[in-house]
Amino acid sequence: MKFKRARKRKLKDLLEQKQERNPDTPVLYKEDVGSEGVKKFSDIGKPKSIAQFKVTKKENKRREQRLMRFSVETPIPTDDEDTDDTPVALCTSLSSSRTSSKNAANFSSKKAFSKKVVGTCKTIEKSYFRLTTFPKAEKIRPLHILQKSLEYVKTKYIVTEDFEWANDQLKAVRQDLTVQGIRSPFCLEVYETHARILLENGDLGEFNQCQSMIRTLTEYSCEKDNIGCYDYYENSSTDDKEMLQQSEEHKDEFKAYQLIYSMVQNSWTDLNTALTDTGLDGHSCQHALIVVKAVIQSDFHTFFKLYESAPNLSAYLMDFLVKRVRSDAYERIVSSYRPTMGVEHFREALSFENLEETRQFLKKSKAVFVEDTESEFWVDCKASSDELR
Repeated sequence: MKFKRARKRKLKDLLEQKQERNPDTPVLYKEDVGSEGVKKFSDIGKPKSIAQFKVTKKENKRREQRLMRFSVETPIPTDDEDTDDTPVALCTSLSSSRTSSKNAANFSSKKAFSKKVVGTCKTIEKSYFRLTTFPKAEKIRPLHILQKSLEYVKTKYIVTEDFEWANDQLKAVRQDLTVQGIRSPFCLEVYETHARILLENGDLGEFNQCQSMIRTLTEYSCEKDNIGCYDYYENSSTDDKEMLQQSEEHKDEFKAYQLIYSMVQNSWTDLNTALTDTGLDGHSCQHALIVVKAVIQSDFHTFFKLYESAPNLSAYLMDFLVKRVRSDAYERIVSSYRPTMGVEHFREALSFENLEETRQFLKKSKAVFVEDTESEFWVDCKASSDELR
């Protein structure tokens, strides 16, 4: 107690000395008022309720502008914007309907897109930049230019296989489609092409965005889900606007990707959703269903046979399952066989290309090696099994 009192006196003396040097110090710091006093002094001069705050005309105007920013039909132009060039409503992200409620965006699509954004840029090759403001027509490419751009990207990618460049170009094409609200078979072609290139180069994050967009475009109508896009072809009938249609071959291909991707991500919810879909009778889907069954049942023999005969680009997705299947297969082999097992057997069972690659995998798995009189490498299954515990 003595120590606390002495410390308080010392602190008070220091505050008084500081007050002498600075006479403008508030009364709060002149006295030892305690926690209750601090609250009392801090409330001096402040309004006791929000009703006592005065709202100026400037504040009212600012609040009105902030409120109307979220209005779809009447955007608020800034001082440096031309009202005539400002679109009535930017195209809502095509993927927004997947995360929002179907009744969340309740507005008329005719009113929202009474003033469409149509690009005038003629550049075939254009890099992707994230939009931070309303898009300008001179920086957006119209549909016929985007069609030429897609063919150019596909032709050049086949020759150069420059993934970074192709990915950047296709993202720019997708962006121009989105801001113009184009919903047409060409839109599907862009997302399908981009998804295949991404899959071939192992970019699963962007690939998932593309396949999700393909499902959105083909499974939901524009008006029902408020996707925020319109059919580019004004002469099309109302029935054509309900949803876009993939060809049977492409539908089978991407449903198969969806099944295997769900297995790669260990997403049982997405897998169950994919399994309840109709149209799983195609060759690619049947192959994917057997792959999923083989992984779940740890049937590594069947898995590697399917891996060698994978249709389309399914093998690129199965690459992400190989490590998991091999690790599980190794544990089962060393737990089942006694006393030893040759490296050659592991190579055949785990589908390695050569013995050296097989030995490297076994060393990483902490396998215990033995060497017989013929100088051939063997694995002590019992000792290796003990290493797993």
